[in-house]
Amino acid sequence: MPDVLFFDNNCNLRRHLENRAEEVRRHFAHTLLIVDAFHWDRKHDKHSDQYCSMHCNPAAYPELYDETQPNKWLFNSSACEQANSWLRKIAAQTCEMTAVRFEFFLDEVIKAHNEHIVLQLQRGKHFPHILPASVLAS
Repeated sequence: MPDVLFFDNNCNLRRHLENRAEEVRRHFAHTLLIVDAFHWDRKHDKHSDQYCSMHCNPAAYPELYDETQPNKWLFNSSACEQANSWLRKIAAQTCEMTAVRFEFFLDEVIKAHNEHIVLQLQRGKHFPHILPASVLAS
């Protein structure tokens, strides 16, 4: 399990897990269940839900901030949220795949998606900086 799991509905997930068998709770024991920062600020009912404020507020976890820049998150949870939203669209095609086939399919779909995004940016006269694979591998 990851150290941190961002999900819009983590408050309800956490409540659900508390009422499950010990084995299920133990599976999530070392994972923070956090609502992503954008969702927390803009869409979440944080004022009326004290449980969620206490357990799922990203600002309550200083380990999620960059130590050198106190108001900067270590990673972009909103970008993760957008990627998860995109991946949900292909979930039906992948649910019966073996792990090897899934990884191959996901790799190819992500490459095709990235190429599509770059073309869209170029058509809009925005020219993204693209690093050659040799630079990334070194």
